[in-house]
Amino acid sequence: MADYRETQYGTYRCPVCGHRDGAEVRGDEPHALVVCSYCETPLEVWARGPDSVRFSVQVAEGSAAR
Repeated sequence: MADYRETQYGTYRCPVCGHRDGAEVRGDEPHALVVCSYCETPLEVWARGPDSVRFSVQVAEGSAAR
């Protein structure tokens, strides 16, 4: 049986400017690429756990979708 997870919604704080924002990580992806809505830094976010509403975040190495 396939392991299915729903899309997870959460918040993160940009490590560059400190701005708080929300994001979503699809259930079939380990992380999501986002852009900070304040400083436009490309970021990588991932869920801390299945029940957590806070995401871990780091500056993305590649370009993020806008």
